[in-house]
Amino acid sequence: RRKPRGGSRKPSPADGVWDLDKLAKFNGAVNPLCLGVCGKIVDCSSSENIKYNEGAYGTLWAGNDATYSLATLSLEKKDVNKFDFKLSDLTAEQHKALAGWYKHFTTKYNVVGTLKEWEGFDFSSVFEEAKSQTPFGAAKTEDTPLAMGGEGGTFYAMGDRVEIHSCEGERQGLNGLKGVLLKYNPEQKGFEIKLDATNKVEIIGPAQLKRDGE
Repeated sequence: RRKPRGGSRKPSPADGVWDLDKLAKFNGAVNPLCLGVCGKIVDCSSSENIKYNEGAYGTLWAGNDATYSLATLSLEKKDVNKFDFKLSDLTAEQHKALAGWYKHFTTKYNVVGTLKEWEGFDFSSVFEEAKSQTPFGAAKTEDTPLAMGGEGGTFYAMGDRVEIHSCEGERQGLNGLKGVLLKYNPEQKGFEIKLDATNKVEIIGPAQLKRDGE
């Protein structure tokens, strides 16, 4: 694992205003690992889940703006550093997910600046909804499976490495297979898992998942 080398770190902007070029230098390779969400820059260097060039999070979000990716629960490169959308384009569930992610990042990690590319964009509705959210878009009074599943109420998020177990009948062949969690499918009430072995996507219920390695 490549660790940041403190002696080579570049200073943060004196006025606290970043742009994408500046942010790109803070991907955890040498400088601290930062990302953008809803116009804020957060220092995620202490995260165990977001590491330079590791996994979906580190590969896509480190040194980039993740706002649209978080709202749409997308792990596609085209949805990183995406600024040509309006909050009104989002569904209610996407808006709620973004509010949850915003609260997660800005409460767990230090906010170190703002992103110039979002100047003039009104995130006030996200900030307001975030007040009633817990991380990953789950409302305090709801048991939404957007990011929670399993018998013990395990929290999952897109990009998590998972292993399938306890499938029965025709799906027994999936047991033991591992993959990456893409998103929650509300219509089928399961998580979309991209399997390592086949590169195919399977819908798996929360009770049939566990974290890879557990």
